[in-house]
Amino acid sequence: MDTPSDKQFSVIIALYNHKQYLPQLVEALASQTFKDFEVIFCDDGSNDGTKEYFKYAGLSFDFKYLRQFHWGMRLAKNVNQGIKSAKGKYCVFIMGDSFPEKNYLEVLNEWIREDRVLCGVRANIEEKRVVGMDWRLKKQIIPNIPALLVREPFNAITGNGLVTPRVEWNEKLKGYGGDDQELAARLYYQGYLIYSVPTAILYHHYHLPQKGNNARIVNKFIQQYAR
Repeated sequence: MDTPSDKQFSVIIALYNHKQYLPQLVEALASQTFKDFEVIFCDDGSNDGTKEYFKYAGLSFDFKYLRQFHWGMRLAKNVNQGIKSAKGKYCVFIMGDSFPEKNYLEVLNEWIREDRVLCGVRANIEEKRVVGMDWRLKKQIIPNIPALLVREPFNAITGNGLVTPRVEWNEKLKGYGGDDQELAARLYYQGYLIYSVPTAILYHHYHLPQKGNNARIVNKFIQQYAR
């Protein structure tokens, strides 16, 4: 996108009924050691008081709150409203039920380049206890490696923690799953190098995963990009 970049990062938060997690997320964003960023909260029509929260939150960092009507799960359309208004050179995508380590953006800034896509890692938490860890965090697998170059990353990259140039998500994908795989494949076949960064850590409030319904169409897109 051709909009001038006023910030290094636009942190795009995808929300749907995540009000209970917002105070912790907001605190984590306010505590970032790297400060050259804006935050864009993209709300997919929450009905839990999320909209009212932002009227009185008094946040200490630069932010926007955008909202769309909820008509089924439309993650791509939701985050795209943030991408279209972003002023950062790069977009950092975080889901509303997660929050970053305080050095999260600092670590990403060390690794980002114009020809790179990054993805941090995720630790699942439940009642303030870690219950699951991303395989890239397990030291017995990759000891002391600050970043991994990922080849054919379509099954190794998640949208929660993804860092990209200002490129819109594919709104043909509706429902749950596959948005991140399609985007990673599209950028990969355009020539971007995709890195996993194990020291850029997000904490995710654990819930049972939903069943994806986009596998067939995502595979068609990937085959098309690979030609």
